[in-house]
Amino acid sequence: MKIFAVQMKVEPGKPDVNFETMAAAIARGKAAGADLMVFPEFALTGSMVGDLWAEQSFVDTAVAFGEKVAALADGIDILFGNVIQDESGCVVNKAFFAKDGSLASDFRSENLIVRLSSLSFVSGRAALLKADLQAMAENEKKSILYVNAVGTQNTGKFIYAMEGGSLALNKDGAVVLALPKFEAAEALLELTTDGWKVLSTTATVSATNLAVSGTDSAVTAPATDLAKSSADMKISEIRKALVFMLRENAKRMGIKRVVIGASGGIDSAVSAALYVEALGKENVFLINMPTRFNSDTTKNAARDLADNLGTPYMVAPISEMLNAVCDSLGKCEFVRNDTPMKVDGINYENLQARTRSASVLATIASVVGGGITCNGNKSEAIVGYCTLYGDTCGIMAALGDLWKTQVYALARDFNKNCEIIPQASIDIPASAELSEAMNVDEGKGDPILYPYHDRLFAYWIEGNHSLEESIQLLKSGAENFCKTLGADPAYFKQKFATEEAAIADMKQWHRRYRGIALAKRIQMPPILMVSGHPFGRGLGEAQL
Repeated sequence: MKIFAVQMKVEPGKPDVNFETMAAAIARGKAAGADLMVFPEFALTGSMVGDLWAEQSFVDTAVAFGEKVAALADGIDILFGNVIQDESGCVVNKAFFAKDGSLASDFRSENLIVRLSSLSFVSGRAALLKADLQAMAENEKKSILYVNAVGTQNTGKFIYAMEGGSLALNKDGAVVLALPKFEAAEALLELTTDGWKVLSTTATVSATNLAVSGTDSAVTAPATDLAKSSADMKISEIRKALVFMLRENAKRMGIKRVVIGASGGIDSAVSAALYVEALGKENVFLINMPTRFNSDTTKNAARDLADNLGTPYMVAPISEMLNAVCDSLGKCEFVRNDTPMKVDGINYENLQARTRSASVLATIASVVGGGITCNGNKSEAIVGYCTLYGDTCGIMAALGDLWKTQVYALARDFNKNCEIIPQASIDIPASAELSEAMNVDEGKGDPILYPYHDRLFAYWIEGNHSLEESIQLLKSGAENFCKTLGADPAYFKQKFATEEAAIADMKQWHRRYRGIALAKRIQMPPILMVSGHPFGRGLGEAQL
């Protein structure tokens, strides 16, 4: 039996567009002499379409296009994912099998299992999926064809990349074919008594692709192509997923240009590099907005970043704007309250952040016809180390599901072949540079100790552990505590002289995590999901 597997790009909420994609693929399958076409789950509708599932006209349209797909099963069988409405009115997702121009009974085969999927990217999940499919093949003693969708979908707050990575496995669990991630691809395969035979594919199936997919294959390349470490491959895969989501969603939003506040720090530098890869250097505008608190080190790093990327760049000092606001407010007073309008301390720091994003960047974006970005990361979001309507502004939060240590890993990935991210941005302390207390040239920076706190925060978020559990773990001994978290014990002991100091630190950050930080997180821009525990749909938070 010859099977034409289609890893198609699914446009959510557009059955008409997806039908045309399927019809064209079916024509190619017929021309190739295939016996069976296989499409992904939710091939006509996409899986994330919000309240469209409650609209009867949308469901009726999806069902009608499913019948149109079935009508194309003339001389070829078709297996595809769509929806149907049951007797109670509930919309049900299922696999449909079409034969001889109409929908038939469910697909059955004595020696083949077909899995249709609309699975989103989560870093590290490919290896688990591979293991599950291998176990299924070995247990059932059947070959397996796994066909996944590509494209991006979202829940409004949350953006997902349907990862593709479709697989064909023999009954002994050996992977014969792995299609690439984040791109549409097709493969013509023949299932024989000896297993799969790959006849043709539109994708370039290299050993690197297979390794990134977490798979092995009979289709091999020189062993040196596989020398890349698994950690490097994981961060490279995250980078590819982020670029894919940025490109696809900017297109969906109708945004061709982005404006980024280039501070000289690591977050804005990595964000800029991602957007350049997604949209092109001519469409990414970098703006440095210095005050007296910004060092020459960071200002030079921002300029060097723009030079390395080849992007438009502008320096827009904001001190005069800040002074104007402070002077104007200083002349104002309340009725029935004697609080003086003196803007200093944390209030002046927040004014800087809001002036940069909500005023300067938003205005420049309007002038050049683009959107602004949010450069915030997961480490900052968990404890609210950000300014509402300041650095939380933007069309998307590209780094919103990345710990700060992962942001540094992305910077190293960008610099593999040449310096893209300036070394100064990597070497200096992470700092908002909003006061003298944040002077990077003096080694001052953020209060978050990222190499340690990232692991502690992940223990709470990804491990679903409470503050009390983390305290009890520490009391079992610093070595065991650090080993469980994956933190460096030497670094931990250097930063915390006593157990009491470490516990006080935990309590401080946990109060922020469960307090004001939540109000900030739920107002952040849409986050690009790369983990299984992002803020948003991945973590069902409530304001308790």
